[in-house]
Amino acid sequence: MCWDGSTDTMNILKANRIVSQCLSSLCLLGCMTLDAGAANAKSVPGQQAGFSFDCDKTEERPCRKLVAMDDGKAVMIESSSAAWSKRYQKVIVVSDNFNDLAEQGAGHYVVAYFDPNTDGEKVSVEPLLSPEQVEAFRLFDLEGVTLIGDRLYAIGSLALHGKNPKRDRWERHQFLQMDLKEEGGQLRAVNLAHVTNRWPNFRDWLISKSGHEWTAEEVRGRAEGDGINVEALSATNDGNLLIGFRGPVTADGGTLALEIKLPPTADDEPVLVKAHVLPALDSANIPKGAAKTLRAISMVPGEAGHFYVLLGPKGYEKEELVLARWNLKTGKLTKATVLPKNFVAEGVTPIPGDKVLVVDDLKEAILVATEH
Repeated sequence: MCWDGSTDTMNILKANRIVSQCLSSLCLLGCMTLDAGAANAKSVPGQQAGFSFDCDKTEERPCRKLVAMDDGKAVMIESSSAAWSKRYQKVIVVSDNFNDLAEQGAGHYVVAYFDPNTDGEKVSVEPLLSPEQVEAFRLFDLEGVTLIGDRLYAIGSLALHGKNPKRDRWERHQFLQMDLKEEGGQLRAVNLAHVTNRWPNFRDWLISKSGHEWTAEEVRGRAEGDGINVEALSATNDGNLLIGFRGPVTADGGTLALEIKLPPTADDEPVLVKAHVLPALDSANIPKGAAKTLRAISMVPGEAGHFYVLLGPKGYEKEELVLARWNLKTGKLTKATVLPKNFVAEGVTPIPGDKVLVVDDLKEAILVATEH
């Protein structure tokens, strides 16, 4: 075995002999991980690398719940993505149920925020937009959000509706930007605009101008099937953006993430930097059929090229969802950990204290993960 440095049970001469044997047999390589990301792992002796959670949605360990109120009435938001604002110390979330919110007269909650350090079982959510802003931008099916400084980017699914062609609409295909600003003690979004005015329907740019080749089946296919379906968005250390896909999967079962360079002005258009592929997850502790495609992605602070990712099945299968790390440079997935049962994870973001926050899309719940 490889010597761990203890001198309690061996003297110096014996230790030197063992280390020499390790070097000759390359044993020391077995004591290290080949993935550079694991070098920063917060591990505990005897503990499997991965994540542990502060709740599991049971009566014994319930998860905290997001609560939104508008004019005294409860508003149900479906958080589909999350991003941490370092300056304002808030989590920003977007929702993919604008049509439901609009029916409640609460469409401005489609982009909202909350303080994750709130005590108690309920966490108050406040709208980031005004009713007037959402009248100008009907933000259907927002699936990804990220921040570069105070500039917030949000993207729709760019998909055809999963089941109903009558619900196909270009508003699902928007790619937007806005700036965060504090006004009167409240966080607000200003300068709401398309990332590129030349392509308000960003699906058109993706299909015809991105440089990535799509098959006819992928262009015609529907969400949760074989069609284009964006569910993830993250900034990179280079100031680019990663657009992550729930579908389609690649020929070898991997997941697509397109890295784009943002346009210098809204009158220009993005440029494809590289098409990355996350491999199909191969881990003994992950149930068969789970963790095929991206649900969310977020940059790991201080570790260039490393991301937290949520993975799940492509379609409507009731399979477990998984939190893992992804190394963009090596392509490797590590620390894959199954999330609590019935937690429909859709958004992930690092928060202070070396923690990772995960939001539930259906039950308005949140959990905090600790990496080890």
